[in-house]
Amino acid sequence: MIEPMIEHLGWLVILPLVAALAALALFWMLPNWSRPGIYFAVTVPPEFRETPEGRQILRRYRVQVTAHVAIGFAWPSLIVGIVWVAFGPLVSLLMARERVMPHAVKPSMVREAVLAPRAAHLPGGWLLQLGPFAILAATAIWLHLHWSEIPDRFPVHWGIDGRPNGWSVRTPAGVYGPLVFGASIIAGMAVLTYGILRHTRVQRAPGSGSLHLDFPHQVAYFLVAVEFFLAACMSAAALLPLTGNPGIVLVLILTVLLLAAIFPLAHWMNKNRAPFADAHPLDLAGDGTLDEHWKMGVIYFNPEDPALFVEKRFGIGYTLNFGHASSWLILALVAVLPLVLLLALRHS
Repeated sequence: MIEPMIEHLGWLVILPLVAALAALALFWMLPNWSRPGIYFAVTVPPEFRETPEGRQILRRYRVQVTAHVAIGFAWPSLIVGIVWVAFGPLVSLLMARERVMPHAVKPSMVREAVLAPRAAHLPGGWLLQLGPFAILAATAIWLHLHWSEIPDRFPVHWGIDGRPNGWSVRTPAGVYGPLVFGASIIAGMAVLTYGILRHTRVQRAPGSGSLHLDFPHQVAYFLVAVEFFLAACMSAAALLPLTGNPGIVLVLILTVLLLAAIFPLAHWMNKNRAPFADAHPLDLAGDGTLDEHWKMGVIYFNPEDPALFVEKRFGIGYTLNFGHASSWLILALVAVLPLVLLLALRHS
């Protein structure tokens, strides 16, 4: 009786600790994942990062982030702790941005265009794009062939102590729901991938006088990898009626491996958009957007900018230009539609 209790208390500490360390690593590295001329979402001279004041702002931000994560981890209430870990560092980001604002400079708004049609083929062509859907379809066929083996009522979620605390029933919605939900998310991500390749403003190539498509395509391949990962996760969730509890140890190991892969990949992708020492001045002057169009450094709103997607100022990848009406349609397709579908499945 005592040994299971000790093991239960151990997981109560280990799991939040892993989540807290992952959040700390993410927010610790976030200021470095940007162009040299962008610092805490503010356009600055590229050398400002290495100045005493620039280093002091970064140190102060990281001390505050560490304190927020520590408070969230130590908070007695799990829900309050999660909220604190999620929003406390964001407040630190905004505070650091305010300290950088007095050092802001106007970015170069000179833009270049390529007259040749832009290559906007999805990574790997349709064969690779259909891969995640093939995984979901194969899982659906397997469940159909083993329908009689599925219990009438089965657990789909377990607590840290290993006891089930979430249930579903053997109905089409209850069994195939995770697969349908996963397919909707993956379809939305495919739309995002195509939009990034087709409707982004491509920045100059590092250390050269020409434009390149390397970074958009790298982001596209990353999104495809995420699609395969989501397909595997949704398939594993759909197979729970037959496989049972996957075990908390396996979940923890997979989480650690995923984090170990994401951080080096993000660092490598960020290096590919940093200019070389002999780069053209246009490569160093921000990202071609004005600070005034970035709300809190995160939301980009500029109806006069024809680009539908622009590079994020925090982190790796692209964000929507919410000054375009079509961006709200894409947001609804990618975020709202899967949520509505999930609520419908839960209701049914």
